[in-house]
Amino acid sequence: MNGRGPLIAGLALIAVGLVGVVGLYPVLRPGGTGGMISRGGMMMGMDGMMGRGGMKRMMQDMMGNMLPLGINPASLPQPHSEGARLMQHYCTQCHGLPGPGLHTATGWPAVVARMVARERMMSDQDMMGIQAPSAKEQATLLAYLQKHAQIPLNKATAKGLDTPAGRAFSATCSQCHALPDPAQHTAAEWPAVVLRMQRNMVAMGKPVPSQSTLDAIGTYLHKYAKQPGKGGS
Repeated sequence: MNGRGPLIAGLALIAVGLVGVVGLYPVLRPGGTGGMISRGGMMMGMDGMMGRGGMKRMMQDMMGNMLPLGINPASLPQPHSEGARLMQHYCTQCHGLPGPGLHTATGWPAVVARMVARERMMSDQDMMGIQAPSAKEQATLLAYLQKHAQIPLNKATAKGLDTPAGRAFSATCSQCHALPDPAQHTAAEWPAVVLRMQRNMVAMGKPVPSQSTLDAIGTYLHKYAKQPGKGGS
């Protein structure tokens, strides 16, 4: 492989580590990467390894059913803040831009530490020009993610979960992340969030709810949404 064997092997190990499976090399779909990876040989067309674009395509192919679609940078909370800038700079090197609501405030520290460790390893080995944040940047990024993280619903005090709408909300919206508190968004904001979640479910191979279920979820979110001009619960 013209000396690229160690590089490809390193990338494969990183991808395997991302999904938490050791020793399992999934077969990739031909296309996007300019080739494919096989369980037997880990072969990839070399055009798929040229730059970060190849890296992102490879990661998306290998983890397509585990990663939500990236969001538009303009959709980030406080999109012109330093935290948002750092997210766009570092978090999109290997995959789409995640939203801070992907994890809760207590969940983000472990995720950030894991991603930064991989970026540093790749940066030290000069893989694909991947860069790692400084300690100060990491702290700023984590603070931003925690500030705008998913707010989990307190089931002990939540209202209406035993209604048909509440059950539809609970069963559907807990498949990929912590059950969100409806009061973190207003009724006017929730439809766009729900639409984005539908697209993520398609990308991740999750069953998309029926229209009647979506209507029930919308009813529940609307009823317990944040009142405009007030903080969430």
